[in-house]
Amino acid sequence: MPYQTIYSSKSATPMQMDELEELLEHARNSNAERGITGALVYVDGVFLQILEGELEAVQELMGKISKDFRHETVTVLKEGAIPSASFSDWEMAYVSATREQVAEWAGLSGTIAIPEIVTDIRQDPRRATQVAKSILSVLLSRP
Repeated sequence: MPYQTIYSSKSATPMQMDELEELLEHARNSNAERGITGALVYVDGVFLQILEGELEAVQELMGKISKDFRHETVTVLKEGAIPSASFSDWEMAYVSATREQVAEWAGLSGTIAIPEIVTDIRQDPRRATQVAKSILSVLLSRP
């Protein structure tokens, strides 16, 4: 049974698009080797990421992420076994979003800042599921 982790982390330094593209390329190659799939959103210096795969592979990757110098304050928003992987078509999809979009995905007011959005998601894991479904919807609507 696949395992899913949804987490957020603060970027240690603001990332430029070329740095983000390099990170995504590395993640895609590494995830393909590990059998991990998922999606990444980066907004206002905060990563919001969904990882899916075998339990040990996802937990091992989370251990590496928590030690990665590019991430601060790694916060697991939701994790557990899932009936089937939702992001199996993407080694690491990237979804560009605004703070307002992330708030909307979580069912929150678009006027709050990303740290408060993350706190609200962490306090109500249903919001994490809602965000994951919204990210998947965005990916599936792409041509």
